[in-house]
Amino acid sequence: DVGGFFGNPEPEMLVRWYQVGAFAPFFRAHAHLDTKRREPFLLDQPYKGIVKDILRLRYSLLPVWYTAFRETSVTGLPVL
Repeated sequence: DVGGFFGNPEPEMLVRWYQVGAFAPFFRAHAHLDTKRREPFLLDQPYKGIVKDILRLRYSLLPVWYTAFRETSVTGLPVL
């Protein structure tokens, strides 16, 4: 869970979560009902721009992930 599930991370920590999560095979940004909203568009600059760049990188890597998961489904070998 990018950003952690509980608590309210500072913007810099949230950016770090996105940076790490961009390279993980499973990536989702959500949190507990009692936490502050943390969608990237709610962040102030420069954090919003940094997360935007990270998300673009993540999307550019989707063909790699799809290929890796296809190979896993055929061979049974782990993705990472």
